[in-house]
Amino acid sequence: WRAVKLYFMLGLPGEREEDLEGIVDLAYKTLRTAKNQGQVTVSLSTFVPKPHTPFQWQRQIGIEETAARQGFFRQRLKSRNINVKWQDARMSLLEGVISRGGEETGALIEMAFHLGCRFDGWSDRFRFDLWEEALHRTGSDIGTSLRERSPAEAFPWDGIDCGVSREFLLSEAEKAQKGEPTPDCRAGSCNQCGACDHRTVRTIIAPADAPVGTVISSFAGRDGNELREKAFRLRFTKLGQARFLSHLELSAALSRAMILGGLSFIYSQGFHPHPKISFAGATSVGMESKGEFADIRIQEPAEDIGPLVARTNAALPSGVAITAMRELPANAFSLAELVMGFDYDLVLPEDVSEAELVRIETGISRFLDAESFGVVREVKGKPIIKEIRPHVTGLALDRPSRRILLSARFGPKGTVRPAEILTGVIGFSAEASLRIGVVKTATRLADFAEAIDREIFLQ
Repeated sequence: WRAVKLYFMLGLPGEREEDLEGIVDLAYKTLRTAKNQGQVTVSLSTFVPKPHTPFQWQRQIGIEETAARQGFFRQRLKSRNINVKWQDARMSLLEGVISRGGEETGALIEMAFHLGCRFDGWSDRFRFDLWEEALHRTGSDIGTSLRERSPAEAFPWDGIDCGVSREFLLSEAEKAQKGEPTPDCRAGSCNQCGACDHRTVRTIIAPADAPVGTVISSFAGRDGNELREKAFRLRFTKLGQARFLSHLELSAALSRAMILGGLSFIYSQGFHPHPKISFAGATSVGMESKGEFADIRIQEPAEDIGPLVARTNAALPSGVAITAMRELPANAFSLAELVMGFDYDLVLPEDVSEAELVRIETGISRFLDAESFGVVREVKGKPIIKEIRPHVTGLALDRPSRRILLSARFGPKGTVRPAEILTGVIGFSAEASLRIGVVKTATRLADFAEAIDREIFLQ
């Protein structure tokens, strides 16, 4: 190997000086195995005792203690082949204040925002001075957030049930102080932690001949044999304020709402299982949509889909709603294979003038008459000329509704963006185009759009 990264926590409960020496020894031992030719990166993070863990009662070390430990490694790890990195101690302190705080934490974050804090996860944008001012103005006490807690003390997060019981966490904290390990229940006996809900996460019997270290999934249906897996395709909306949700935020909102609605997902394999859900592309932030599609894989429902979808819709953010859902056959094509194109409404301002409408019609006519039409598109930070004429199958101005109707083809070479029509074809400035609402009215799927329209709509 040429490079290796070693990750360590500073400030763990029970940490001693010999533990720090052990990190130094391990770094040099690792370097020696590469005959001093490799590159060893030692990454040091300050331990934050998080809620719902056995160490939630422990104190977090402060900035001075963290700086002292960082200085120790700065002095001891001086080889040019060893690179030492650590997180800003002030950022770790704030992480502890926010993650271990109560209702007052919301006021702290809001105050920091009003003072100008933005993108604080980026080191070059981190303004600890503003956070200090926010802490002062809201009367937040750092010492209170980072201090050690007594076993009988109530936590602000006690009202959140994560499955694992408080009693189990306390017993694990006591075992940690004694250095006693807890066996992995996936390959041994049940530890009675309370995490298994006997539905999505169920207790299982490990094979008698399973070797030590064998990982056995407790997620129901992960092995493909325990439960009947069903695939469903659904159509949903993203309207109003929901248009500002990113694709990842939308995916998370849908997954959580479906679980709350009573749908039991089939999960992916691996160390970080995720619900099996896939989309027909990602809609841009700020764009509304009446025709989004997603495929999900769930356990066979024990009741009709209608009530499950109704409960799911009740748990979704305003503007997001499932409008149709149907079961898929085992050999169904994926959404990625079926997407043929998109239809958009580009909603003009109500005060658009007659002269402006004429200019729009002229631009549309010129575009439709052209055999080729290029617009400037930025790719990897560089401007290129993108041919968009083949991607447009329909473009017209609907005067009564003050809308530009766009039908775009999707293929191996991509598609056209509504903004490119507004600026490149019609001639709006980038600023003026921001006043025009963009609504995706339909996602066109091969061999499927008509079928789903015949389904009973659930909204």
